[in-house]
Parts: sequence; structure tokens; C-alpha cells
Amino acid sequence: MSLKIEVKSPNAALKAQREAAARRVIGYFYLFLPQSRLLCFLDDKDPCMLRDELGPENRGLYGPIHDNTRMNGWPEDVTSRIYVYDDVAHISVRVIDDLIYLYGSTCDDEVGLTMTLAHEIQHAVQHSTVRLLWAANSLALKLCPKVKGDLKLEWSDIPTEVEARIVSKRVAECLFGERRVREYIDKKIAEHISDDDVADWNFILTLLPSSSVDLAGDTQRLFLKLQGYRPELDAILREEKDKGNPDFNEIDLNAFFVPPRTAE
Repeated sequence: MSLKIEVKSPNAALKAQREAAARRVIGYFYLFLPQSRLLCFLDDKDPCMLRDELGPENRGLYGPIHDNTRMNGWPEDVTSRIYVYDDVAHISVRVIDDLIYLYGSTCDDEVGLTMTLAHEIQHAVQHSTVRLLWAANSLALKLCPKVKGDLKLEWSDIPTEVEARIVSKRVAECLFGERRVREYIDKKIAEHISDDDVADWNFILTLLPSSSVDLAGDTQRLFLKLQGYRPELDAILREEKDKGNPDFNEIDLNAFFVPPRTAE
């Protein structure tokens, strides 16, 4: 495992504070971190490109980095740490396998930094340990907004997202206590960035440290809800494979469109 933390800030004290907060979160996961070259980049601003693409509710993201990964529009501060120029070979070499990125506005609040970083680390863990389930859930998330609207598909319907929310809240309560985490969530609800964001935070309020997810069974239950959109899912899967994304090479959607087994 090779993990790098990059905190961007012109303020040395603030940079040290945010790096210390990030290391506390990483320490919580220590034994479960993926055995890959992972970059955690904490920005000091919110790039317009990402905001326009991912929306105002987004606070950070996780993504695997492959040789075919497109980084168009990403800040040079990020891409220069993923691709490093080799003076001998005279080419740019990829030195990162997994990227976690947090906006500057996310890092303004230590609880928000903690919850978002823990959330994205859990996605990295999912990608490392249950990659097919992670990829299947990712396909569901890529369905167009109309399909999501028709099904009233929410974050709480996506098993990998539910698990990431459980873990992020658990880590934050472990480090800051239940009251401070509740105060942060109440603040985010009051900000009312969007109705969907408020619904998401209200869902997070219902989660307990003991909450858990049956990733395999719940993913199959999700795909049973998506049966009417099999052509759309097939098209998304073909697109990912055509882009040369190896995370989707072994997916057989037929395996997900069957009822989950029940205990006998």
C-alpha cells in the first residue's frame, strides 16, 4: 500500500490542520486500505469544471485511475501528481491507481472533511475488495436523470452508497462524538442546497453505528427494480468497455437480474 496525502493551501497552519485531520481518518481504516497507489487530494478551491459536472451537492469523489482514464478539465495540481514526467524515457508515467478528491469548501469544516474523506475511502475499499459489486452499483448510478426520476431512485437505493454513508458517519462520531456530527448534519440540512441533498442528509440521520448493508443481496434487489431499464444498463456497460475501463470487463449483468437467495 502506497498512500499520498496532498493538501493544497497557502496557509501553513491550515494545511497542517487539514493533513492531521486526514491522517486521523486514514488511521481509522489503516488495516483495510487498498493495496494500491492511492492519492488523497484536498483542494483549497472548488473547480468550476467539477461543480458544473457533478452539481452543487457534491463534496468529493473517488475514482480508480487506469491508463485509459480521461482527466480532461481536471486541475493541473491534481493531474501532475497522477502523471509524472520520466526524464529518462521522456514520457509521462502514471504513478497513481486510485484518486480521492475533496473540494476546498468541503475541507472548511473538519467534520465535513472527515465524513467526506471516510465516505470516499470506503468506496476505494469496495473497489479493492468487492469490485464486481462496486462496478454494478456504479452502472446504476450512471443511469440518465430521466430513468432515476421515473424510478424515484435515490442514494438510499444504492447499496455501495448506503454503506459509504454508514461508515462515514461512524468514523465521524468516533472522532468527534454524536452531538457534533448531529450539529453538522443539521447545518447541512438548513443550508438546503437542494431537495435531494436535504433528503440525503435526513436519510443519514437515520443511520446508526451498528447499521450494515448486505452488498450482494441488496445489489440484486436493486437490479430487480431496474429490470425495465436493461437496455440502458447494457449500453452504459458497452460504453465503459469501449473506453477500455478494465473495472467492467468481467461484469455479466445476467448474474444481477436474478432474485437474491434467502436464508433457508
